[in-house]
Amino acid sequence: MTTPDRPTVDLSAAPRAVIGTAAGILYRVGCTVLGEDRVPTARANAWSAVCADQQRARERAEVQRWLASNHNRRTPL
Repeated sequence: MTTPDRPTVDLSAAPRAVIGTAAGILYRVGCTVLGEDRVPTARANAWSAVCADQQRARERAEVQRWLASNHNRRTPL
């Protein structure tokens, strides 16, 4: 039974604040130690994924061209 006179307490607010602060501190330390250009970011991760997808597409196309050219060169028995 809850009464409207009692304020509710959010027990997860303090741990979330601590984790958020710790993440910010770790990011700043990483930037200082490694340099900003070497700290991984979501944008850099996404770009790496795009580049990897493009590379896989090029490799698939190359294999398909190779298979097609070998199929055309085959002589019947």
